[in-house]
Amino acid sequence: MAGYEQSLDRDGGRRERQGWISRAVSAVQDALEAESERWFVWLPVLFSCGILLYFSLPTEPDARVALALPLIALAIAVGTRQATFGLVLGGALLALAAGFATAKIRTDSVSAPVLEKELRFTELRGWIETLEGREGNRKRLTLRVIALGDLAPSAMPHRVRVTASSKAAAGLRTGDAVSLKATLQPPPEPVQPGAFDFGRTAWYDSLGGIGYATSRIERFTPSVSPSWTIWAWAQIDAVRDHVNERVRRALPGQTGEISVALITGERGGIPERVNQAMRDSGLAHILSISGLHMAIMAGTVFWLVRAALALFPSIALRYSIRKWAAATAMLAALLYLGLSGAAVPTVRSWIMTSLVLLAVLLDRPALTMRNVALAALAILIVAPESLFDASFQMSFAAVVALIALYEWLGQRERSPISDVSLFWRTLRMGGLLFWGAALTTIIASFAVAPFALYHFHRVTHFGLLANLIATPLVTLLVMPMALLSLVAMPFGLEAWPLKAMGVGVDLMVATGEWVAGLPGAVTVLPAVSGNGLALVVLGGLWLCLWRTRLRILGVGIILLGFILAPGTHRPDILVEANGEALALRGSDGTLMLAPASTGKYSVEKWLLADGDAREASTVGPGSFRCDPLGCIGTVKGKTVALVRHPAALADDCRRADIVIVPFTVGERCRAAIVVDRRRLKSGGAHALYVEEFSVRTETVAAARGMRPWVPARPASQRQTPEVGRAYAKGEGTDGAAEQPPAHHQ
Repeated sequence: MAGYEQSLDRDGGRRERQGWISRAVSAVQDALEAESERWFVWLPVLFSCGILLYFSLPTEPDARVALALPLIALAIAVGTRQATFGLVLGGALLALAAGFATAKIRTDSVSAPVLEKELRFTELRGWIETLEGREGNRKRLTLRVIALGDLAPSAMPHRVRVTASSKAAAGLRTGDAVSLKATLQPPPEPVQPGAFDFGRTAWYDSLGGIGYATSRIERFTPSVSPSWTIWAWAQIDAVRDHVNERVRRALPGQTGEISVALITGERGGIPERVNQAMRDSGLAHILSISGLHMAIMAGTVFWLVRAALALFPSIALRYSIRKWAAATAMLAALLYLGLSGAAVPTVRSWIMTSLVLLAVLLDRPALTMRNVALAALAILIVAPESLFDASFQMSFAAVVALIALYEWLGQRERSPISDVSLFWRTLRMGGLLFWGAALTTIIASFAVAPFALYHFHRVTHFGLLANLIATPLVTLLVMPMALLSLVAMPFGLEAWPLKAMGVGVDLMVATGEWVAGLPGAVTVLPAVSGNGLALVVLGGLWLCLWRTRLRILGVGIILLGFILAPGTHRPDILVEANGEALALRGSDGTLMLAPASTGKYSVEKWLLADGDAREASTVGPGSFRCDPLGCIGTVKGKTVALVRHPAALADDCRRADIVIVPFTVGERCRAAIVVDRRRLKSGGAHALYVEEFSVRTETVAAARGMRPWVPARPASQRQTPEVGRAYAKGEGTDGAAEQPPAHHQ
């Protein structure tokens, strides 16, 4: 009888658990069905997750596997489509697999040779694709390579980028075939593990080398004609150069250079002082042509055309002038895209603007979450690598947050204003416009802040104030006058609109400099965790994309992301890839730099990632003791030696715990940790973490993995992608780790 009762208890418990699971699945299905109208807007999010999965792999996946995944996911989606939960799960897997496969296809489609080593004073011939001005009287040329030294066509990069003095590049234009001598290097590697990887960006631009000209650049007549794309951009750039010349003639100095940047996208002439002030005040986005500028240009054309057509009742009452205005604005946006140079952020803005105007033509709601999802999906299909661009992330974050806000506000009941006097209606309307602008700025600032912190490690505290002043200037004065000057330019009447534009530009710059000069305008923070950012983004999307009470869970996800955002502890030792720059963490927690260290760029990036606002030139040696043979420093009780001359090697290897050597030492050095030229060449820049009884080493090579944009390394130089190397306290130091080598005493 007791056994029978126990059996009943077990069966009852099993039925209770099954009932609980059934109720949970039913609740999830009900929640998903309630949000069925929003399923589509999650498509680009899931597609992005597939792209992210592809780029997170340590090795390159096989193309057959990547292409098979969508077929498998499609089969799962078809097999589970009967139930709501199965349909959603199958669709999610299909979107993930499609994103993964798209990223793989894109990577293989842009495959082009990359330089394997430095080429010094080599003969270079190519077509000029872009010609950009740079501060300091410099020019930057991107060349479609025709010939490069004695390299075979199969080993020749598709394009390279060189800088030259304005004198050496005098008289050149886009589309010219040029010959020069140049020193070229492979695209640089990250300055430390986990840092920005320019090599990956260069891969998707088919950029196989960068360097500088070592001779005058001469035109020559090639035996082949340029491609149609080079010819077309040469014609467009000729127009851009003409526009730039007219703008600079009307507005000399920095005002003209900023105006040129806003009209044609050429930012090279803007003084660095102005760039820095705009960054510190939160106005840097205004100097880069993006969604704001494209929307103002297209919106102004739309309003003007519609207003002009409305003056003719015979047209306005018989035809849809709203659609005529939208079509004209689409054409204007396309022309502005070409005139501005079609930079990647501008192309994204043009796609978004065009979709909004297309919705007007099709009698659909213009600015909706679905249109934003379509724009994001279109961009990610064409260029999956855009997912990692700060401009892509920040622009879509701002738009998604603003649309979610105004969708929520649109659901609220509005009190009537027709029963009050004209004065109060006017006052209320003015207040609504002001608070609308303020709320828009606040929400957009909060939406982009996590990305700004992740990519730039900077937080601007008075960006709201600066944008409240500058945005109306740009919206109502600067960009409309820019448009008017372009319309008037063929008639030679651009001077007055440009003068008015210049007034707005000067006021905008004055605002940026004033806000940047306020005490505590900027805080530099250490690098944040990628996992923390991912959770913040997921929580933000959850909060913005869902419409039922389910969205409140996004707040918890965001809070969890902020908790994880600080990431792991910072490296105690940083070594540049050539071994010439060495930084140690001092007892006060800040980095100290070995005297005579080269690599200013690397040091600047180290400091920024460390949350250190100091300039590289102001970083002191701290406890470093140096002589012509090398330097000695200590970190957390470990002695670190930077050997500059072989004469100091034996002494340093005997007494130091960690030895940094910019030449190969082989087995001659018996220190616990040795980072010499061979290890630097195989692993790139090193980051060392001194823990309680060990030293953990991370390298750029291990962090990058074996991907197409990572240079192939000979088997003899290939470094095992291990996390690091540990040793027991005192191992390999002959008991003398605390005493500095004699030549440094």
